[in-house]
Amino acid sequence: MSSPAPATTVGALDSSQVQNVGLGAIVVIVLLGLLLARMVTKMITRVVVLLVAVVLAVVIYQQRDRVATAVADAGKRCEATFFGVHVQPDDPTVRKACDQAAKLPRD
Repeated sequence: MSSPAPATTVGALDSSQVQNVGLGAIVVIVLLGLLLARMVTKMITRVVVLLVAVVLAVVIYQQRDRVATAVADAGKRCEATFFGVHVQPDDPTVRKACDQAAKLPRD
């Protein structure tokens, strides 16, 4: 006679395990979603801050270049501005000449 076949255990889930796994999967998905949303928000914030810094750097460099060009040109030394603020020449003789030129009547 042959012996009965050994009973095989099938790894199956019962309904309570499915509910628990389902809830666990939902919690994990929600936590991952919140984590990704936070990371994306931080990344977008970093990109925006970086773009603002680059734009400000370019604008300031352009203004600096305007002042350097005005100072290099003898005719415009007295008219140099930085963001609309009048810049005095650092050379005392040039400053004195600008002060005297400002007192001259304009045509």
